[in-house]
Amino acid sequence: MKRYIVSGLVIAVAMASVIGMFMRPAHAAILTFTAQLLAGNEVAPVAVAASEQGANGTAIVTIDTVANTATFVVTGSGLPAGDQIILAHIHQGNSVTNGAVVIDSGLSPSTPIVVSSGGGFSFTRSGLTGSPATIQAIIANPAGFYFNIHTILSPNGVARGQLAAQATGGALPAPTLSQWGAILMTLLIIAACTFFMVGRLKVASVGNEAAGISFGSAKAIDWALLAKVSMYVETLTLLVLLALKANAVDFGGALTSGLVISFIIHLLIRNSRR
Repeated sequence: MKRYIVSGLVIAVAMASVIGMFMRPAHAAILTFTAQLLAGNEVAPVAVAASEQGANGTAIVTIDTVANTATFVVTGSGLPAGDQIILAHIHQGNSVTNGAVVIDSGLSPSTPIVVSSGGGFSFTRSGLTGSPATIQAIIANPAGFYFNIHTILSPNGVARGQLAAQATGGALPAPTLSQWGAILMTLLIIAACTFFMVGRLKVASVGNEAAGISFGSAKAIDWALLAKVSMYVETLTLLVLLALKANAVDFGGALTSGLVISFIIHLLIRNSRR
């Protein structure tokens, strides 16, 4: 009975390790950027209407790096009552240039946001698409992009601000290809050490090298047990990867690492049964 308890604990710990290693934090794919919008940030030849010189606001941009979509949450004030925001989007360009639009809000002169009687405004636009290249460029250099809103009085731009990345709460990114290589190398070293120690422990227990399991001996491998453990570990790993919408690099690295982990678990279970 004791050996089954030990085996169960070994499997539980190993499964937890697999999940912990391969699981991305649920919020890791969502990145947040902000932009402080000011009329004074507009760059010539863009001219802001005299009645809109006090325009200001904040744009919060969240980007889903898996779906390659963005959400804009914009609030502000300083515009004339009844004014209309007719465009809002992310442009590529630094703080002293006017650049091309790369992610659009979908607002238009026919579907404007009307400014309140107090001069305030707010709107949210979600499900906005961006090319994978654009999304990666924003992540790599948010200061190279700016958010701009346009009104009917200042159609070329009324308030803009450069994007700035916000803290993500310490979420770790998924391993890169080279990091997967390091993980695999570490697991292989652990597997080799476990294989060696199991053989040495068996030799010590019988006091006879010939009766034991020497390093590299095929007797140290229970192929039926290894196949069973591999099936459980690989199935669990595959389900986690599918649930997290992992990419091809993650699939290859995680499933290969799962095989090495299965080998280690099999050795520990086999040894606990003897």
